[in-house]
Amino acid sequence: MPYRDGGPAVIHPHHPPSPPTTSTFVHVVPHYYPAAAMVPPPSSYTPAMFSTASAVVVSKAEVRDVWAFNLEEELTTIASMLPYYPCVCVDTEFPGAVHDDPGTPRYLRGPRESYALVKRNVDDLKLLQVGVALSSGAAGGRCRIAWQFNIAGFDPARDPHAPASIAMLRAHGMDLAALRDHGVRPDDFAAGFYRCGLGCGQLTWAAFAGAYDFAYLAKALTCGAPLPETLDGFHALVKGLFGPKVLDVKHLAKCCGIRGGLEQVAAAIGVERVAGRAHCAGSDSLLTIDVFMVMVDRFFRNCNVLSHAGTIADLA
Repeated sequence: MPYRDGGPAVIHPHHPPSPPTTSTFVHVVPHYYPAAAMVPPPSSYTPAMFSTASAVVVSKAEVRDVWAFNLEEELTTIASMLPYYPCVCVDTEFPGAVHDDPGTPRYLRGPRESYALVKRNVDDLKLLQVGVALSSGAAGGRCRIAWQFNIAGFDPARDPHAPASIAMLRAHGMDLAALRDHGVRPDDFAAGFYRCGLGCGQLTWAAFAGAYDFAYLAKALTCGAPLPETLDGFHALVKGLFGPKVLDVKHLAKCCGIRGGLEQVAAAIGVERVAGRAHCAGSDSLLTIDVFMVMVDRFFRNCNVLSHAGTIADLA
């Protein structure tokens, strides 16, 4: 997503915890493993894969790139983690925006005007990356792997894009040639999404300023179909694809009196980026879930954060 920058913070690893207890806002889903690839539960994995850090001082993490050649292996790992980490944070990278409404400043746009622009851009552009980070929902209960799915299909010589956005993504390490040659096909990503259990409808989902994130994921999961014509139709589609527990961390921050982009909100509550760099989907999803966990622990102890479910920044 735009306007995210920062650097790594190295913190010593910890030993793996026992499976976390159910929090006030997520429900541990039943064990789900792909029939063709059974894997052992996280108790047999290495300590470097789990976090037991406190709410504010989050521990070191790894961002794994997912390509066509290792897609099945990483989907199997995700499937094994979901029963213990049923809160999913996503981030997407895409080639900017080619449609705008210069006559109406963003802060003056209503939800339907904002959605109209989201739809026009998402319908015309292609997804580049999807970042996925997992959490138990409890303080410190974050999986210490985040995944960065590199999506094939974009050609800057042929497909519409914002040149400045592509230049920025390249400057932050995105290799468009690698995406073209080794990326995951969108239909394979969509099939894997359901096969590993991400599409079970029982998870809690979060993103920061998630209008474009959920819109691009919705497009990918519906085989590239245009987004619904109406905002109400979009909300219904998001609920159908991801379930009723969809949260926007930017909206939650605003409710807590904290404004700004992801980096500004993270700095305000004392959270540092622990792996990767800004404008990379895996790293941004990891930072978002760390921010999310700290906010829930600090500001939502005495209330149910799911009362904000379904509210997406700029679309509500």
